[in-house]
Formats: sequence, C-alpha cells, structure tokens
Amino acid sequence: MDYPQVVPIKAEDNGQAKFHHPNLPDVGVGVKGEGECLLMISPRQTGKSTIISNLFLNDNFYGQEFYDDVIVISPTINLDRSSRFMKQRYQTFDQYSPDIIDNLLAKQMSFEEDERPEIAVVLDDMVGIMDKTIANLVTRSRHYNIKLLIISVQKFRGAVDPIIRANATSVIVGSPFPNQRELNAIAEEYGDIFNGPKNWMKLYKKATPKRYDFAFMKMSNPPVMFKNFEKVIGVGGEQSERPEGMDIEKNEENTE
Repeated sequence: MDYPQVVPIKAEDNGQAKFHHPNLPDVGVGVKGEGECLLMISPRQTGKSTIISNLFLNDNFYGQEFYDDVIVISPTINLDRSSRFMKQRYQTFDQYSPDIIDNLLAKQMSFEEDERPEIAVVLDDMVGIMDKTIANLVTRSRHYNIKLLIISVQKFRGAVDPIIRANATSVIVGSPFPNQRELNAIAEEYGDIFNGPKNWMKLYKKATPKRYDFAFMKMSNPPVMFKNFEKVIGVGGEQSERPEGMDIEKNEENTE
C-alpha cells in the first residue's frame, strides 16, 4: 500500500507518550527513561539545517509544542539563513561553552523527576569539540530528560568521537556527499549491520537519488534504513519481515 509522507502530530492528554510518526526518531516524550541521540553526518549545502528546522517547527514532524524547551548550540547559526526561524523561536548560542551545558543540566536536575521538563538539545556543526561535559551529555542525556539530542557534523573521519558513535540511536547521512573517502568510512562503520559495506552503499544510493535526499538509519533491533523519513528501503541482519507499523519497499539488493 502507499505510505504517506507525513501525518499530523497529535498530543495526548492521558499522560502517555505523545504520538509521532513511527518513521521519526523514537524520542519517547511522555515515557520515563526514553530518548534519542541523533547523529547527522551531512556536508555543507545538503539541507541539514532544513531537516533540523522541520523536526522542530513543522507540525507534521514534532512541531513547536512537542517539547517543553529546545536549546540550540551552533557556531554557524548566524551564517545560515535556513536556521533563522530556529533562532527566532528557541534559545540559541553561537559559541560553545561547557558552562552552557552545565547550567542546562543543573536546571534540569533542580526539578523533581516527575516534573522535569522534556527537552531537546541541538549541537550543530560541533566538529572537533568533544570534552568531558559533552561526553557526559551524550552518555546520560536520558537521565536529564533530554528526549532528543542532535549532534550534527559535516565530516565523519576523525570528527565523530567514539562516544558519540557508540551512543547514537539513529543516524542521518546527507547527500550529495562530495568526498568518497568520507562516504566509504561511513559505509565501513555501519555496513556490518546492513549486510556489508557494499550493500550499505547500494542502500545509500537508493535512498539519495536526488539532491537533499538523505539516508536515515534507526539503530533498532533490527536496524532499519529509510529514504528520508518516508520509506523503509532496507532492514539489517537476517530480519525478513518489516518492523511493526512500517512498510518496506521490495529490495532485491538487501542481501549480498
């Protein structure tokens, strides 16, 4: 059957998880102990800021009222016209400082657990910035009720700390990707969970036929790759059935 590109986001009033489309990162708003760490690997001029803006400002994704607060740290936010609406709507910082994170976490912990705000944090264009404060944020974000932590980088090799790679629960790889060596490194990193680097590359090309398309991987069990947030194009491991609630395209290249 045809799969809709987007569906309305509906907030529930019964204290349960807020609804969002199952193709999006499983942020678990309304559910204790849940949350996502989304790693975005997307070179310049591949629509990264547009994706982030849609996640938070478009009601067909999470929308402006989904989180109690959104904090954006981006050294390039003042240079990126695509981010202007994020800057108008949310608290933003154009320079990173450990104090920003420390103050944020202290504020979160000042609330009783049942009253702690459900927030999202965006660390945009943070290449080469990895200290103990960010490591603590990445490994314990759910503890602070950070429901969505986004870390975006333009390069992968030597730029994405192993702590981030180990804790990313979903990954976006943008396009077009001008550096084939970078793309090969990503294929090597994630290929094993999609039946090998060669097959991962086939899936990536299938996910990105047009400029600004992207491959979205859920590191679930089994792992799943999407074309944008729209269609499942590959399931990792030996899983042959589609994950519950998802339609999968017929993919003759999903096995080596």
